[in-house]
Amino acid sequence: MQDNEILILEELEKNSDITQRDLSEKTGLSLGMVNLLLKKFIKKGFVKLERLNSKSFRYILTPEGFKEKSKKTIEYMKIYYRRTLLIKQNIERIIQRYGRNRTYVLFGKDKEMKEIIEGILKELRVKYITENEVEKIESTNVVLYWNVEDREKLEGLKCEFLMGGM
Repeated sequence: MQDNEILILEELEKNSDITQRDLSEKTGLSLGMVNLLLKKFIKKGFVKLERLNSKSFRYILTPEGFKEKSKKTIEYMKIYYRRTLLIKQNIERIIQRYGRNRTYVLFGKDKEMKEIIEGILKELRVKYITENEVEKIESTNVVLYWNVEDREKLEGLKCEFLMGGM
């Protein structure tokens, strides 16, 4: 099960009267994808479709749907935990390579990734700053980045890609 499926099941758990259009807006998925996933859930018995009138439906998460959502959420969390451990190992390797007594620069726009990396650096008691403007980064700094698209922007700087090995 993918993140998209978990998102839909979570929204249905919160509100069974939600429309497909609202599901699309809340999850960021296309209306077609929402429709496809709902059909899949109905076929598997995770969601029961109840007609309210000629134009509207209620999508009720069944007991099997609750179990599946819980099971898949736990699986997702285990994957997330393993990836976080890999990021931590990558950071520890980088610190061994460049030393603990320097300030590292976090570069990237993904807020959640930045927060994960900041937590790891705090736990390891390593100094860091956050910078989103390449021009402000000193050539002596080691830049930690997580979006592969950022590599070109950082050309000429000491850079370490944190998502390697995943």
